[in-house]
Amino acid sequence: MKVDYLRISVTDRCNFNCIYCRPYERVKILNRAQLLSFEEIIEFIRLTARWGIKRIRLTGGEPLIRKDSLKLVDMISRIKGIKDIALTTNGTRLEKFARDLKKAKLSRVNVSLDSLNRKKFTRITGYDELPKVLRGIKAAKKVGLEPIKINVVVLKGINEEEVNNFVEFSQKNSLPVRFIEYMPINEVGEKKWYISNEAVKKKIKKRWGKLESAFLFGAGPAKYFTFKESSAPIGFISFITHPFCKGCNRLRLTSEGKLRPCLISNFEVDIKNALRGEDKKNQTKKLFDLALKYKIMREKNPEVNFDKTGKFMFQIGG
Repeated sequence: MKVDYLRISVTDRCNFNCIYCRPYERVKILNRAQLLSFEEIIEFIRLTARWGIKRIRLTGGEPLIRKDSLKLVDMISRIKGIKDIALTTNGTRLEKFARDLKKAKLSRVNVSLDSLNRKKFTRITGYDELPKVLRGIKAAKKVGLEPIKINVVVLKGINEEEVNNFVEFSQKNSLPVRFIEYMPINEVGEKKWYISNEAVKKKIKKRWGKLESAFLFGAGPAKYFTFKESSAPIGFISFITHPFCKGCNRLRLTSEGKLRPCLISNFEVDIKNALRGEDKKNQTKKLFDLALKYKIMREKNPEVNFDKTGKFMFQIGG
C-alpha cells in the first residue's frame, strides 16, 4: 500500500494521566528545546508532501495544550499537496478551540473517550473532566469538524459493560464510534484488561442485532459495520486479533523528531538532526526512504511484540 499518511505528535505532554497510556513515574517529559519546532514540522511536511504524503494527523500527548497549535494547523493548510488535516484529542479543549480550528482549515477530529460514566472516566483518566469533553464534542459538531469519530479503548473489568452505552451515544448523536483493542505497549497497564473485539461485537449483536459490513472512512485500520436503522457506523480496530501491518499506510513523527515506520517496532530515524544540519533536504530524503524501506520489510515479515517499541504510547503519538 502507498504510504501517504503522516501522524505527527506535536507534544508528549497531556492534561490526562490515562491508566493504559502514560506512566508519569517512569518517564521524563521533554523540554521545549528537545521538541521539533513548528517551523521544523512545517519544513518536514513540505518535503514529504513532494514525496507522496497527502494527509496529516496531529496527535500527542494532547496536541491542543501546545501553545499556538491553531497556528500550526493554519500553516499546514497552506502547504501544497496536503489534502486533509485531522486531529486526535481528548476533547478537553475543543469547546474553546473548535471554531478557530475550523477557521484554520482543520478537516475533522477524533475524540478519545473511554467512559460515559463520570466516576469511571475519572478512574481511567485521572481527572473529572467528562462534562467538558462532552461539551467539546458538541462544539466540534456545531462548527462542522466532521466526521467526529469517538475512539474507545475497551478495558475488561473497567469499561467493557459500557459498550452498548457507547453505541447508543453514537446513534443518538450520529457519531461513528470505534472500539479499540487494548494494546499493552511497554507493559503499561494490566494484561488482564485485554478483551477482544470479537467479544465486544457479541455484546453489540445481542442488543442491536445483526451487524452488516459498511463503507470505510479513508484507508485506516478500522472495519466498519452498521445494523438495522443505525444512524452512524460502528468501527473496530483490532490490532491484537487482526494485525493490519500489510495494509498500513502511515508513518509516525514523534514530538522529539524521530520518524517511526511502525507503531510496535523500536526502529526510528532521527529527522530532527537532519533538519538542523547541513544539506537537510538530501539528508531528510535519505532517512525518509530508509523508513519506507523498513516499512516494506515489516509488511513482508510482520511481528507483533508490544514490549519492543522502546517508547510509551504517549511518546509515539498513537
